[in-house]
Amino acid sequence: MLALALALLAAGPFIARPGLPRDTDAELHVFRAAEVVACWQGGVLYPRWAPDFYYGYGYPIFNYYAPLTYHLAGFFALLPGVDVVLGVKAVFVLALALGGLGVYLLLRDLVGAEGGVVGAAAFLFAPYVLFINPHARGDLAEHFAVGLLPVALWALRRLVAWGGAAALGGTALATAALLLSHNLIGVVGLALLL
Repeated sequence: MLALALALLAAGPFIARPGLPRDTDAELHVFRAAEVVACWQGGVLYPRWAPDFYYGYGYPIFNYYAPLTYHLAGFFALLPGVDVVLGVKAVFVLALALGGLGVYLLLRDLVGAEGGVVGAAAFLFAPYVLFINPHARGDLAEHFAVGLLPVALWALRRLVAWGGAAALGGTALATAALLLSHNLIGVVGLALLL
């Protein structure tokens, strides 16, 4: 609970302020998430082509750029009273919660609960995680992948330590989510996992 409370504290600017950071890439991620929602409404459940991009000529962005964060933001945007901007904000906050919880769980297994809380705080309040990626750059996909990496490392540690079908499934799911979150962090994360 303390690790999640620290994650909410780190996510304070997203929760307290309306909109997203300006002069960053956050607007691009809103457009992409909105395009995913528009494709869903048109009957395309896994869009690979963004038909409204480039003045209506379309663009194959989802063929080469990892789409998971846009789908997550789209799922949030389908909730009543939630728009795409709020969906993108929710994914930024979810990344912090996943990262803090993942670091806590991994370090709790390795050094104990107190070390897990200290590690979660160090992760969440590291400048790159707290400020640079979400606020200075507005990079939703990379921010989410950085938050997901500790979860994947924890899942792999559980698989190695105890084995079992549940641990294997969790590791596979976390690794797939990492690869579908951000192309570069996915490759680096896969190398770390190997």
